Amino acid sequence: MKVIIDSSCDIQYSSFYIYGLYHVFGIKNVRFSSDYFDLFKHQNHFFAFVTDDGHSLKKVVVDFTDSSIIDPNALQWCDVYGKINLDDTLDLPSKVIPIGPSFGIHIYSLPETVWYALTNLFKSYHRIPDKRKFLSDYKAQFKRPKLSDYKSSPSSDPYVFFMASLWKQEEQTNRFRAHFINACTSNTHITFDGGFAPRTKNDISGYEALTTSGRISMNDYLNKTKASAFVFNTPAVKSCHGWKLAEYLCLGKAIISTPLSRVLPSPLNDGEHLLYTDGTPEDIAKKANAILMDPSLKHQLETQSKQYFDQYLMPTVAIERLLAH
Repeated sequence: MKVIIDSSCDIQYSSFYIYGLYHVFGIKNVRFSSDYFDLFKHQNHFFAFVTDDGHSLKKVVVDFTDSSIIDPNALQWCDVYGKINLDDTLDLPSKVIPIGPSFGIHIYSLPETVWYALTNLFKSYHRIPDKRKFLSDYKAQFKRPKLSDYKSSPSSDPYVFFMASLWKQEEQTNRFRAHFINACTSNTHITFDGGFAPRTKNDISGYEALTTSGRISMNDYLNKTKASAFVFNTPAVKSCHGWKLAEYLCLGKAIISTPLSRVLPSPLNDGEHLLYTDGTPEDIAKKANAILMDPSLKHQLETQSKQYFDQYLMPTVAIERLLAH
């Protein structure tokens, strides 16, 4: 089996699935090309690949955009359309399936990153509107942690860490995150670390007291998240499954989350995989105390969240589901 990946793909967003392709088929059987992808341009909506067993081709699209919009050209082109942020109220063909959240990972060494950035730029030159953005995606991939860095480790009760962005068009997301920060800082049993990351333009008011003095490195973010007694998730831009949800599940964290609005490969059940909250300060505080005061519940949530990731979201699992459909 040979696998051909669109050489114009956004490598940062595609890296999770390219990792899966390498591990399912072997890196020697996977290559980048423009041969089948003249229809597509470099963007962060989706990426495409083709499998070739010598007799037939299977065309696959992985859509990782925040919105629930299905790209009509990609849908017509493909045999299978895997969608992270799938809206089940839409009337869609059976080839569209939910694949759950993912996150960007480091898959190439520095020499490999430079090599693939330049060779894929050459292969896709006429399909890349913004060459600088294309190259910056490779730099961003290189700065991401490896998937192997997302190993579960014991948390440090009663330490809680949370760092998140403020979004210009997502007031509910900002408000829920602020409620979580306030619930933690007002709880005398919790040692809280974090807040909102500062925006470059400082153009969202009302959250100054909850905003940190500066950003932190990805390595510090990951280590602090591992140490956190529990974590908080809420749908982000356009009600999407953000990277945080996939990262938390991969790390095997006890998660408090507001309700999810996009389809998953299998439901995340309240009290089993995570604890759902209505997002009010009072209910968030209640769920936080439930985890702090019940070690068996915390252990169950940690175990089940990790098992969910391994069973439904691992890159190899996502690739195998797409190809089996």
